[in-house]
Amino acid sequence: MRTTILAVIAAAAVTASAATAAAMPIEPRSLTWNIVSDREMSRLCHEHGLRPNCQGMAAWDREFRTCVIWTRSPRGADDLAGWQVLHHELQHCQEGQFHD
Repeated sequence: MRTTILAVIAAAAVTASAATAAAMPIEPRSLTWNIVSDREMSRLCHEHGLRPNCQGMAAWDREFRTCVIWTRSPRGADDLAGWQVLHHELQHCQEGQFHD
C-alpha cells in the first residue's frame, strides 16, 4: 500500500512538472502531513479565513521551521481528487506560500 501511495504522489509530481515550462527548485524543508476528519478540516478552514469547504491547507511553523499540511484522507490509491489536494498543498510548501 505504501509503495502504491508513493507511486501516486510521484506520478502527480511528474504530471505537474511536465505541465510547467520551468520547474521551480525545491528548497530543503521539513514536512508534517496531518490527515484530519471532515469536521476538523472545516474548523481549520474557518479559523484561517478560508472557505468552509476547503479541502486542505498548508502553513509554516516558525518555531519548528517546518511546513505543516492538513487534508482529509484520500479514499484510496485511485482517489485522484484527494491526491491532487495533497499535491496542491505540497506546492504551497515548495513555493513558500502559506496560510497563517
